[in-house]
Amino acid sequence: MIPRSYGLLLRTPHVSRALGTSLLARVGMPTAALAVVLLVVERTGSYAAAGLVSAVWVVGAGLGGLVSSRLVDRGRSPRRVLVAAAALSAAGLVALSLADTSSTAALAGLTAAAALTAPPVIPSARALWPVLLPDPASRSAMYSLEATVQELTFIVGPSVAGAAAALSSPALGVQLAAAISLAGVAAFATTPGLEGLAARDGARARRSDLVPLLPLYLVGALLICGLSWVEVGVIGAAGAAGATAAAGVLLAVWSAGSLVGGLLGGARPARRGHARRLLVLLAAVAAANLVIAASRGLLLLGVLLVVAGALVAPALGGIYALVQERAPAGAVAQTFAGLTVSLLGGAALGSALAGAVVETRGPATAFALGAVPPALAALVVAATLRRSTAPPPVPGEAGRAWPQGSPGGSVQRAEPAAWQSGGPPVGGEPGETGVRDRAGPAGEAGRADAAGGRAARRRTLRRRTALPAARTPP
Repeated sequence: MIPRSYGLLLRTPHVSRALGTSLLARVGMPTAALAVVLLVVERTGSYAAAGLVSAVWVVGAGLGGLVSSRLVDRGRSPRRVLVAAAALSAAGLVALSLADTSSTAALAGLTAAAALTAPPVIPSARALWPVLLPDPASRSAMYSLEATVQELTFIVGPSVAGAAAALSSPALGVQLAAAISLAGVAAFATTPGLEGLAARDGARARRSDLVPLLPLYLVGALLICGLSWVEVGVIGAAGAAGATAAAGVLLAVWSAGSLVGGLLGGARPARRGHARRLLVLLAAVAAANLVIAASRGLLLLGVLLVVAGALVAPALGGIYALVQERAPAGAVAQTFAGLTVSLLGGAALGSALAGAVVETRGPATAFALGAVPPALAALVVAATLRRSTAPPPVPGEAGRAWPQGSPGGSVQRAEPAAWQSGGPPVGGEPGETGVRDRAGPAGEAGRADAAGGRAARRRTLRRRTALPAARTPP
């Protein structure tokens, strides 16, 4: 049963359509990822070549999405960018499927052409939610829901590629990936509100504007890195138990747990803030991986994967919500594209390291080491994200906001009109400005300034802005 908050969300105009069509468009990516690997293995007979081409696909798709998302942020029509990229990528995939060659370089080149032109569906969809959902609480719930249902694409896509390879050939799987992606993007491109992604007001985000997002990118990469350790460890555990085929079932159970966790946990608002919830979830993911490392037997492993999987979608949803909150104006699409690149990088690093560990130390060690990246991510959140949230101002506290036009900070608050004109505060009570009152003209402030020291200069500026509260005799 869908939680009531998600039901209300899906009844918002155009939201269901945008989510459904974007999911269809996304299915093409995991379909192509597996189909390309199977095709390269069939053509070359080398798993090393398949791994190389797979890396080319991942890196190319990430970089291509970043470039095309930047075009959207720079004012290009999102519909045209999406459709043109989908057409070029589909053409590249078809050319790859028809190429009668066993050359790894040639196959890698065709794969790169298809990947670099991959349509920016994921960053466009995540940038669309603020357009369709002005309410911050609704957007937060939407990111959790999206992270939840996105698990379906990683179930359906590889299933399509595997079925096509089994029934016909890997080439058919590559062609189906092209067709699915093109059809899904064509449907998603008709979503109302999509044109609102383009920066029409001339806003241009600089690269320096994205620097504050780097901690979030690191958090996402570390989380996915830890999940990749678990994924490879599951495959190793199934192989060690002599039931390699059970790996698919265990991974499907893990994804099912993520679906349930996202539906139940993601629907609840983060009452204490997204950063605090994310901190707790990351710590829980690390603890869950340690518990999995101590498990014995595939049955118990499956049960624990359900519990651990329930933490994944809410954690990803929290990262998406925080990225959207901190995305600079005019760069929302490329902000999410940058996040996608970091997630792909974390996945690639985690898979490579975990594979070596499983082969030399066994799956239990991989599960245990898989707890390190999410634990590090939790430390990043604790040290960076929570500190960035300033506490609310306390009425009457020392150091009130600077009046408009004063040499203080940029935050302005409504103050008495006499403050705005430079006169004394109305009813000037002692301590009105948060600075202890002293009788005498403003020359006293000059003497304090001459005394030196940053604190003295700060008090001086306040005295010059708000005259001494004690009234001078007539």
